[in-house]
Amino acid sequence: MLRLFVLFTSLITISLTSLQAHASNNGTAACETLSEPFKQLATMTLDPAVGNPPKVALCHRVANAEKHYAKQANDKAIQELDKYIASISKRNGKFVEESYAAALISEAERVISVISGDFEPETMTINGGVFGFNDKAPVSGATVSVSFIESGSTFTTTTDSDGLFSIEDLTEAGVYVVDVTTADGKTGTAQGSLLETENTSSVLVTVDLAGSGAIYGTVYDEAGFPVPSALVTAIFPDTDRKYSAISTSDGSFTLTNVHGDGTLILVGFNNDTGASGSTTGVLSSFASQITRNVTITAPQTVNPEFLNAGFENGLEGWSTEGSVTIVDRNLIFTTPDSGN
Repeated sequence: MLRLFVLFTSLITISLTSLQAHASNNGTAACETLSEPFKQLATMTLDPAVGNPPKVALCHRVANAEKHYAKQANDKAIQELDKYIASISKRNGKFVEESYAAALISEAERVISVISGDFEPETMTINGGVFGFNDKAPVSGATVSVSFIESGSTFTTTTDSDGLFSIEDLTEAGVYVVDVTTADGKTGTAQGSLLETENTSSVLVTVDLAGSGAIYGTVYDEAGFPVPSALVTAIFPDTDRKYSAISTSDGSFTLTNVHGDGTLILVGFNNDTGASGSTTGVLSSFASQITRNVTITAPQTVNPEFLNAGFENGLEGWSTEGSVTIVDRNLIFTTPDSGN
């Protein structure tokens, strides 16, 4: 399952910190290095939505299933997964949230279908259109390349007479970058995401003659290490121009043919961890090339059982940045029958 992370930028940021850490321990370590087709199920089992018990027991079920599968003892692997499903069904709503329990069972059933040879992956489609940046006219015959960040797979097609394109029969999902080149030398980029649960994704790309600007930099994590395969997007708020690229193996990125349209926001995003970060800069005819590094930070995992959820004890158990004041919601919101 693909998790999507929504990024918000504000003057005041409140970050939650769990009072109960989710550190690995000997009971669940077996679930942290499993290979396909068990990897996703193991990751879901380690989620805070699964209580402990039965987290450890479920983890060992998945690990045992992988061991049997590696020895080609498929019947025994399936038996372990059947026991996994039975355990989830027994604890549904008590130690495992009901909606999440359904997701766990569905994933376990998918793994069983893979082991038994009955699994047929659903195909997915990316639809899109290419239009001129200035005149918004559809561009026919443009070359469209779609590259998935996680796998590096690239698919190429051309636009039809209406400027539309479609890439069908895809069996992988994730965040992707679209690069477009036209016959008269115009270029454009865009980004999108294809969800396994949606089956289709749409993206709009505008193209223009190449600009003379360039943005260089490197994406770093919190520890200062370079981050490969990160999505980097430069956004020019004043003109709505956007340029996207993927960081290389050493974390570096290059955005070329950029129009120097003034203030820009540079955003970095790691699809694997949900880490994100941003910085700003200015491109103009006087400074057409700049270097900006981006440090991205992974979102914190918050335990559903964290304390002081309703702020009964003030800000105890929470960490804050900037000036934060707790305000009674009744002072802000009124009930429908209040007459206000």
